[in-house]
Amino acid sequence: MNHHTVPGRRVVRAAADTETAARRDTHAVVIGGSIAGLLASRVLADFFGTVTIFEKDHLADNAEPRAGVPQGRHVHSIWKRGLTLMEESFPGLTAELVEGGSAEVEMTSDFAWYHRGVWKLRVPSGILITCQTRPFLEWHIRRRVCQISNIRLVDQCHVKRFAADPGRVTGVVVQSRRAGAAEETVAADLVVDASGRGSGTPRQLDELGYGQPAMSVIDVDVGYATRLYDRPPREDHPWKALIIAPTPPHGKRLGVVFPVEGQRWIVMLGGWNGDHPPRDDDGLLEFARSLEAPDIYTFMRDAVPLTPSVGYRFRANTRRYYERMQRFPGGLIVLGDSLCSFNPIYGQGMTTSALDAMTLRQCLERGVRKGDSIDAIANRFRKRVPRRLEAPWRMAAGEDMNWPGTQGDPPFGTAFMNWYFGRVHALTARDPRVLVQFVRVANMIDSPARIFHPRVLAPVLTRSARVGRPRLMRQKVPASITKR
Repeated sequence: MNHHTVPGRRVVRAAADTETAARRDTHAVVIGGSIAGLLASRVLADFFGTVTIFEKDHLADNAEPRAGVPQGRHVHSIWKRGLTLMEESFPGLTAELVEGGSAEVEMTSDFAWYHRGVWKLRVPSGILITCQTRPFLEWHIRRRVCQISNIRLVDQCHVKRFAADPGRVTGVVVQSRRAGAAEETVAADLVVDASGRGSGTPRQLDELGYGQPAMSVIDVDVGYATRLYDRPPREDHPWKALIIAPTPPHGKRLGVVFPVEGQRWIVMLGGWNGDHPPRDDDGLLEFARSLEAPDIYTFMRDAVPLTPSVGYRFRANTRRYYERMQRFPGGLIVLGDSLCSFNPIYGQGMTTSALDAMTLRQCLERGVRKGDSIDAIANRFRKRVPRRLEAPWRMAAGEDMNWPGTQGDPPFGTAFMNWYFGRVHALTARDPRVLVQFVRVANMIDSPARIFHPRVLAPVLTRSARVGRPRLMRQKVPASITKR
């Protein structure tokens, strides 16, 4: 675990027929073995001789949930852009997931999606995603990462602080959680903080004399409860996945039903601004009954539960502006939830982590071409990655501002965007082009600017946005939402 560090060292890509296409004597350390850390490690392995991941949790060789990821037991979405980027990093990953039991779902024809008082149309868009539990996805990615010869994953090991020289992070001080272990300093040419929402980087930078980054906090106080149900092979529903979302500002309650591996359904009920579901059976069912459309209630009433319900509370969207710091040490990169943590109900986290990894690759490739130092590459990433965060941050933080109990400073233009998207949601029940464009933006395939394309803008400004009362799909299913 002893690696020599040279300040200002350059990353040099080796010939294509070498084992790792990287300098043998360079070392990168990644703090955190979750999705963001694993995706970053995959990128770093192509440019550094050795990559070491330190993860504080015990990592079993299976898809069981981890103590350090309490949200891991709940519904997770990997939007199409994120899945595509993961497939580029790990060719064949999607097929592995499906073969292992993930359900492949078409975003517009297989989803029954009630939102803002309307059922969205059920028309083909060609946007396929996979549905599975978070531990199942993470386990598959971790297995692929651990097959890369120059990556080493060390679990049950806590990163206590940075090792640093003036102007630069030079490694980490770690301590194994196994009995009797002493602290050890591990030198590194680059340290990547992917430790998550509880990142200690702001505090450590302050202790090193750099100060702390400015921060935006949007307090939403979201809470939810999740339960797994049996999914019989012959079960017949007019959908493969079901979402019932509220109409703000008065509606606060959400329900989601997704198919996951093991022939199971995962059902999540949640609410904004402290309106959280109870955990007992009768209370959960009553909460489901209170949703704006009755379909999840009737599903839960008839379904066979496999597990008790588990709860989770998410307090606030948080974004740290490291790019605004006047002084920042070399040799350090911050990404994933350590940089920007979104309300998980919108499912942006894993896709944004994949975009962070893509940005890291782009910065490394450019640095290699230009012969830049590692510190110059890290600084380029720090300045560039906020551009990738701007759109998902505006969408999540802005959407949460629809509820009057949300606290925080909204992004500029939030009032207009929420009015505009309210009309977009209404039109997704009638206009297939508006629906498909909205779903492409939501999946981060297209820039949010595309939602202002004339084909969307014109009907938004000229058509009525009135909606009718929700209907129970099992009682009367409109032609636009019938099963394929």
